[in-house]
Amino acid sequence: MIVYLLRRVLYAVPIALAVSIVCFLLVHLAPGDPVNAIVSADAPADVVEQVRRAYGLDRPLPVQFWLWLGHVVQGDFGQSLASGRPVWEEMSGAIVNTLRLSLVAAGLGFAMGSLLGVLAAARRNTRIDKLVAVSYTHLRAHETRGNL
Repeated sequence: MIVYLLRRVLYAVPIALAVSIVCFLLVHLAPGDPVNAIVSADAPADVVEQVRRAYGLDRPLPVQFWLWLGHVVQGDFGQSLASGRPVWEEMSGAIVNTLRLSLVAAGLGFAMGSLLGVLAAARRNTRIDKLVAVSYTHLRAHETRGNL
């Protein structure tokens, strides 16, 4: 089991790296200059250059990516352009809500599955047993086709 988990984690690393490269490049392929999102269009040229240096946008793309990735790995996601607050603070509320929702959904799924399983076992060859069996068979068919 530990070997399986290690293998899954090792597979996740190159996938996460590839996704981060694609996302990073999409930001730079978008029309316009990323500095325009930070400073106003009528900002003086020296202010634009100062912001470009501060964010490392004056360096080549590979250097920018590795600097950005180094900050992300350390947990520094930077400042939000919209609110000026650290991005981690902005995300933490959403992460907490997502975990709550996931736990409630898992609990409901476990409770409903257990209840229906007990009912199907207690009432063999009745409508409830057949309904649960059909639902289970349908779910398994979708899992094997990769639809879930």
